[in-house]
Amino acid sequence: MKASPTQVRVEVLRKLDCYQPSVSQSPSPEAWRCSPRDGRPFWAERLQSHFRDNCYHYPVVLDPDGSPWQEANRYLLSRLADISPISHRTLESIAGDLAHFRQWQLDDDIDFLNVPGRPRARPTYRYCAFLHDLVGFHTIKASTAKRRMSTVQNFYRWLEHDGVRFPHPLWVESDTRLSFKDAKGLQHQRQVKSTDLTRSFRTARQSHDFSEYLEDGGKLRPLPKDEQIALVEALQRIGNTEMTLAFLLALTTGARLQTIFTLRSKHVASPPRDGTVSKRIKVGHGTLINTKYGKQMTLLVPVWLYTRLQIYSQSPRRLQRVAKSQHTYPEVDEQYLFLTRAGQPYYMATSDPFAFLYRSPPRGNAVTQFIHQQLMPNLNQHGHDFTFRFHDLRASFGMNLVESLLDQHSERHATDEQRPEFFQTLMYVRERMGHSQLSTTEGYLNYRKKFKIASHLQSEFESFLEQIVKEE
Repeated sequence: MKASPTQVRVEVLRKLDCYQPSVSQSPSPEAWRCSPRDGRPFWAERLQSHFRDNCYHYPVVLDPDGSPWQEANRYLLSRLADISPISHRTLESIAGDLAHFRQWQLDDDIDFLNVPGRPRARPTYRYCAFLHDLVGFHTIKASTAKRRMSTVQNFYRWLEHDGVRFPHPLWVESDTRLSFKDAKGLQHQRQVKSTDLTRSFRTARQSHDFSEYLEDGGKLRPLPKDEQIALVEALQRIGNTEMTLAFLLALTTGARLQTIFTLRSKHVASPPRDGTVSKRIKVGHGTLINTKYGKQMTLLVPVWLYTRLQIYSQSPRRLQRVAKSQHTYPEVDEQYLFLTRAGQPYYMATSDPFAFLYRSPPRGNAVTQFIHQQLMPNLNQHGHDFTFRFHDLRASFGMNLVESLLDQHSERHATDEQRPEFFQTLMYVRERMGHSQLSTTEGYLNYRKKFKIASHLQSEFESFLEQIVKEE
């Protein structure tokens, strides 16, 4: 959406070089001389307090007149000094929240640095009330309001750290205990700081016991076997080789979109060993292949599919697309396995050296367009009315794996001696899915059990109603 001239907006710089002014008589060799029209010349030195000399896709918050909002932009710059590198998407999200806060200030003529004695007149409480109004009118979700409030709180904390002194508290802070499960499924509690502002956005937890969705990095819907078959048949009818191979990879490995479309040709170069049923491909940090949070794991690609990927990597169709690519990598085999007809990546890796050339690097939009413009219409034409997202294929793989393993070790007939074997099954599913928390894997087991119970009860009730109608 294009912002009007009267709105605060976020502009993204493709590349930001970080420097600091210096009047040193012996500047470093990399420094360059600045000669302003008015004032003394100075040197621009690399910013030593930051871990990175530059940042790609750096967001800047601009006021309606086009001038940068100084405090917000200095806060964003300070985030580059974090020990844990912040992603440009996270930084852009923070900038968007601050832009929303700034727009509210200008619309209501509020000085965000003026903190009066009356608590409800302070800018933090007034902005919190404004967010509650937006939630009440269903303009935004409570979770969005809570995130924006948290961003503003962190901004004010930085202002205080930066030397700004406020005469009155900006919120009431207290200690609270947070319950969570560790990677092994053990329950723990941790003491955290909480404020009356963010606590005000608590919502009643909804029950999803018999929902058709499960939680795995978002709400996912595992596709039943008949829908998976219909999906593959539709892909074969359409004949898009890249999409067919990518969808099959998702269904057989559970890999996310960002992982599949950042595979390089070198990852399918080595032949599988004789007698093996799958080929191992390492993904994550250090492999050029993106995963969520860079987590390292191994994909087990069925040999029959891996062989097709090898054939495709050397096919005239792919080589024509490679020839159209404007990006030349240090090694030829570091080119993406899947490219669009124009030679562009479907999803550009975060470490890609050419990412700065794009204001918004490709993030799978072409895949989403394919689903809506070609795949769904084809399914509808052949009598299928279900909808899905690419990420649902990951959940479908997870449920296929769970069903297959539990058919071998049924919970109904499990004895105490078989329990350890069942736990090993759970751990295997977790490893294949790359779950950091065991509770996420347990969600697949609970989904299978609860959804089947709900379906069975509904079926029995419908049969009961049908029998009553027949008797009449």
